[in-house]
Amino acid sequence: MIARILGKSSLFGAVNYNTEKMDQGKGELMLVANFGPLQGLDHLKPEDYKAYLTALAALNKDVAEPQFHATISAEGKSHDKQALTGIAVAWLAEMGYADQPYLIVFHNDTDNNHVHVVSVRVDCNGDTIKDSYEHSRSVRNINKVMGMDEKHGSKAAIEKALSYDFSTKAQFMMILESQGYVLREAGQVLEVIKFGKKQDEIQLAQVAEKLKAYLPDTGRQAQLKAILHKYAAIYDTELKPLTTPLPGGFNKATGRYTSELSAYLKAKMGIQLQFHAGEGKAPYGYTLIDHAAKTVWKGGEIIPLKELLALNGRETFTKQEPEVQNPVAVEAEVQEAGPETTDYYSALLKAALHNYPDLGQGLQHQGLEIGGTEEDPLLIDPPANTAIPVGQLLSGNDLDDFREQYHHHVYVPGIHIADDVDDQQIHGMRRRRQKKARTNTR
Repeated sequence: MIARILGKSSLFGAVNYNTEKMDQGKGELMLVANFGPLQGLDHLKPEDYKAYLTALAALNKDVAEPQFHATISAEGKSHDKQALTGIAVAWLAEMGYADQPYLIVFHNDTDNNHVHVVSVRVDCNGDTIKDSYEHSRSVRNINKVMGMDEKHGSKAAIEKALSYDFSTKAQFMMILESQGYVLREAGQVLEVIKFGKKQDEIQLAQVAEKLKAYLPDTGRQAQLKAILHKYAAIYDTELKPLTTPLPGGFNKATGRYTSELSAYLKAKMGIQLQFHAGEGKAPYGYTLIDHAAKTVWKGGEIIPLKELLALNGRETFTKQEPEVQNPVAVEAEVQEAGPETTDYYSALLKAALHNYPDLGQGLQHQGLEIGGTEEDPLLIDPPANTAIPVGQLLSGNDLDDFREQYHHHVYVPGIHIADDVDDQQIHGMRRRRQKKARTNTR
């Protein structure tokens, strides 16, 4: 089950959008709540609901875009309209909208059953409904409503991390950080944080016991050295800065780096290279996480960074400017990808969609970018000089999720749904393939 908050608006265009769906036989009004005397009247028009919501919004002039619009989507037809309505009511309560006027409309025109909810961000006292960390709270709250335990997932991640061999506390922390967790030392424990909330904690004594038992596997150490030498002769070792996409098609430095070699080793061999650098400076070292053998190594124990970067005999560091920069033209050829390549990038894109608070953070963590156009987006792997149409990598519910997040989180500042916009435009459809990636000028 996926909950997504769509664009804010000052005009409550989502009311027209959903009522037009009903007029077209593609939607069904499931619930009208907290509209006061309006609910006792017959033959209400969209303008009546909009007028009521607008009147509430007028109580607080500081809220420029008072529309609250969200979707709750099931996988396929796993939940019918009644079940989705009940889930939406419970989710709205968790989000702070239990007493707000809201509409719930079921849509039946996509492969995935889903409902839209429309409400207002100002209450009857003129106070603003809490919207801090709104997108991460939407994920937590749908998980809560569905009985999914985030703490259980954190416990499993901690247990897995403790099964690795490592020689420093920092190395242990990197294992969990590579899975999207944030760790914070507090007294005698490490707090494990995700979505801005503490999920669990680890006794530092447990980590200390693991450190005492550490014995390097010299045989595996030699294997890793041989692997790096072998594949550095095939894949470029040049380090390239990772950026995060910003609204308007701009990119900002993250302070992190990748390379063609590191991308290949992570994807194909379970060997993850994490480079360490000061702000605006060249990387000075790296850590190697050997997921296959469950061991963390200091990079210098395998091959010193300077030696590793010199293996291909090329200039190895592209200086990262700390300021936001304009995007450059993408010259990667669109790939005629085979099943293995498609499966690989499909898995990375799905991870970016579902394992992070938003798509932008997921792409950043995976070292990927989105290019092409809004109508024909491309997944771009800069180090590998690869670009593949998103439509080849995602389908069904995953493609719906991408379209929603792409429009709202990554490049477009907000979604303002006009009266002639339908679900195909919101959720996306299979588009024709581009022959060449183009500069993203949005």
